[in-house]
Amino acid sequence: MRASSQQSRKQAPVINFACPTAQSGLTALIARLNAAVAEVEKWGSIEDRLSIDYNRTKPDRPKVYGGRTGPSRIIREGHDDVVMEAYDWFYSTREAIERDRATRLAEASTDDTRAEVEQCFAGRLADWDRQERACKRAVPKALREAKRHMGRAHKAWSVAELAIVNYQPQTMTEVAEWLAYAGRGEMRGVFFSPDEGDLKHIMRTAAAVLAEHGVN
Repeated sequence: MRASSQQSRKQAPVINFACPTAQSGLTALIARLNAAVAEVEKWGSIEDRLSIDYNRTKPDRPKVYGGRTGPSRIIREGHDDVVMEAYDWFYSTREAIERDRATRLAEASTDDTRAEVEQCFAGRLADWDRQERACKRAVPKALREAKRHMGRAHKAWSVAELAIVNYQPQTMTEVAEWLAYAGRGEMRGVFFSPDEGDLKHIMRTAAAVLAEHGVN
């Protein structure tokens, strides 16, 4: 399933109905699921295309200057020394800046030193946030819109799957159709794939309905 529901998943029944009858309440739920899947496929292809175009021109990821290392020399007996030139280094994540800030504050022994650390890292964090905002603004509006539609479609898919898992069949025919739908194997066009917990929920519900109709 697209989202963990913790309520139910499946086991294939002997019955092999292709789909519910036209009057079954399950029909509407399956139609809702299929519509959500169609939206995921539609916006997924649009997002992929727009992402490929954007990746060709997107700005570099944020990086914040952290300092400059001093030159160093590695002495190897019987070989020439290896000289490491000085170089600038940069933070590649905001979390790295925050970790370094915490370490430096823990090492500070005076209020003045702590104030200097806070001022230094406040500037670094502000620089990171400025670059990150610029990167977000650089994302084309069409791509942002496609991502929003994808998020909604995936949520609708999850909601539809959960509704099918929690369906309450009213007749023995609906029980058979529900079990047949939940028990289909992996195949093209099958978008409902309940996990073990969902199947157990479905089986318990089906057993309760059958018991109500006198099937033991």
